[in-house]
Amino acid sequence: MGLTGDIRAVDESYVVKHPKSDPDSSEEARVYNEMKLEMMNVERRIYERLGPHDSIIRYYGPLDDSGAIKLAYAKQGDLEKYIPRHEMPSKATRIAWIRSLIEGFFHIYSSKVLHQGIKPNNVLVPYGSVKIIDFANGEIFPPDTGMEKVYTDDPFAKGDLCGIAGVIYSVSAWRVFHYEYFEDNRFPRPDEISNTEALLYRDIIDKCWRNEYHSIRSLYEDFQKHEKEVITPDLEKDGKPRMEFMLWFCAVPSLTLAFESASFRGIEMIQRVPEGSGCS
Repeated sequence: MGLTGDIRAVDESYVVKHPKSDPDSSEEARVYNEMKLEMMNVERRIYERLGPHDSIIRYYGPLDDSGAIKLAYAKQGDLEKYIPRHEMPSKATRIAWIRSLIEGFFHIYSSKVLHQGIKPNNVLVPYGSVKIIDFANGEIFPPDTGMEKVYTDDPFAKGDLCGIAGVIYSVSAWRVFHYEYFEDNRFPRPDEISNTEALLYRDIIDKCWRNEYHSIRSLYEDFQKHEKEVITPDLEKDGKPRMEFMLWFCAVPSLTLAFESASFRGIEMIQRVPEGSGCS
């Protein structure tokens, strides 16, 4: 159950998110109900703008004219609950999850959308993958908007960068962490964040928290460089995790293509997977 909508499972394939409403007849309740309905309308428009994406929860469309929407069901829950209940997965799996999330966040940015609620409990973990959810606090801009200017003019835009750092940290360290940027509209001080020593993607996390990225575009460009210079060589030192990593990407075609376009040097290993391994 979220702040904007009540979520009810229909079956094991999808849930319905209904706008929250106050049954009281007061003027205050009327204003509240209109606000929640408008937030749900924004969320619907954002899902429609984003379209299908491997890193974003599947949207099945509106339920009816009530403002309710249908979304894929993920019974494994969100990262905030999933992490303390499960042992840390392999390095290859955590790399794959982080890569998937960054691809998703860049897609959101490229679609002229601000999420404005990025945190571990807004990432679901269905069937060993990660999916971004909950755009009710988001903002959608016209298709021709220059997002770099949005990040220059709107201080709230930086909240997405801060949230991304917390999510990457949570997966990398396998310990839930979230800093609430919007409480004081600022990035955290050094004494307010966790130690990133020896973590995967430490440099990316630290730069986010130090406000060294202008936008998600600059984060994504640095991320691609980090993949080539740090992550790929590290995976090449350990054949087993690297093979697991490559098999995971065989199962997610869009991410495989993303790595090909980034000249991922180890991609030829896909061609050497034994026949019958399930990778095609």
